Parts: sequence; structure tokens; C-alpha cells
Amino acid sequence: MKPLNGNGPNPALKAATGFLLLFLLSGILLSVAHGIQKIGFLPETVSAHYLGSDEAMVYPKELPELMESTHVHLFMIPLVFYILCHLFAQTRVSKRWKITVIVLTFANIAGALVTPYLIRFVFSGFAWLVPLYDVVFVLSAALLIFAPLRDLLQNRACGSGE
Repeated sequence: MKPLNGNGPNPALKAATGFLLLFLLSGILLSVAHGIQKIGFLPETVSAHYLGSDEAMVYPKELPELMESTHVHLFMIPLVFYILCHLFAQTRVSKRWKITVIVLTFANIAGALVTPYLIRFVFSGFAWLVPLYDVVFVLSAALLIFAPLRDLLQNRACGSGE
């Protein structure tokens, strides 16, 4: 795999990559903020969102609703994070750190996709995981975005990083 500047200095490619990273960061932050606004950040509000609430006049989420949300997220979230991981893998960060961050990122995605089903059909106590996944999404996105941005802004040759 070629590093980000494998063809020599390419200001246009660096600018495009930098803007892509900033837009992806904005999209991820907006997505998490939207989720918090819609579902809440406390386990009680998350649980009420999926299990329903007489007080808030909210019906429980049924399987078709969960599947509709999951199928969109199952395609988009891994794709966005794959792009970020691909760029992150080309930075000067150590191989061990790269593998750790990438594995934890995709484990977080898997957990975030499964947790609504666990809350709705297994045990409401899993609701505490949703805010945790939100925090990990933001932290992993920050790591995956800022390492390539740092290398781009410092005009470093992004390589295999040992």
C-alpha cells in the first residue's frame, strides 16, 4: 500500500484528504449529537427509547424498526470507519497502536449495532452501553482523524510506522 504521499508531494491530494477528514469528523460528531438528542445519553432515556415509556408516550421499538435502523448503519458506519482506518494505517503511528485502535473501533461498531436488540429483547440493563459506545465512537474517530491530519500538516512522509 502506498503511503499518503507515495507519489511525492501532492498538495491537491493532501488538501482533498484533509478536507475529507474534517467533513467526516463533522459528520460523526453530528451523528452522535443527533443520537443523543433523539435517544438521550442516560441509561434511563436509552431504555425508554427502546422499551417504550408510558410517561413519555413512546411505544417500544419493534423488530422491523430496529432492523430498518440497523441495515442503514450496518452499511454506512463500517464504510466510513474503514476509510478512516485506511488513512490511519498510513500514518507514522506504531503498528501495535494501529491494530489496537482498528480492532477496538470495529468491536465498538459491532457492539453499537447489537445493543438495541439486547436492550429490547434481552435485558434493559444493557442501556448503559449506548452512551459508552457514543464516547468510544468520538474517541476512535478523533484518533483515526487527527493522526493522518497531523502527518499531512507536518508534511511527513506517511509510512508503515513501526
